[in-house]
Amino acid sequence: MAAAGLVRGFAGATGDGYLAVLYFLTFPGSLLVTVFGILPLNALLGSATTGTANPFGPLVYLVGGAVVNVLLLWAAARVFSRLRG
Repeated sequence: MAAAGLVRGFAGATGDGYLAVLYFLTFPGSLLVTVFGILPLNALLGSATTGTANPFGPLVYLVGGAVVNVLLLWAAARVFSRLRG
C-alpha cells in the first residue's frame, strides 16, 4: 500500500476515492471508528451533512483510530503468544 501511495503521489494524482481507500487500509482503527462511531452518531444526531462527513473534527479519527490500532496490535500479540505455547 505504501508503494501504491508513492506511485500515485509521484504521478501527480489528486485527492480522489482511491487515496481514501489507501488511508483507511493503512489505518484500520480510523475505519473502525468511522463505521462504529461517527456514522452511528451522525444518524442518531440527525446530522445535516451527507455521506461520511465528520462533524466532530479530525480528533476523533486521530485519537480513536490510534487507540483502536493499539488494541488491534495488542490482541494480535496475545493471539500469537497463545499460539506459540
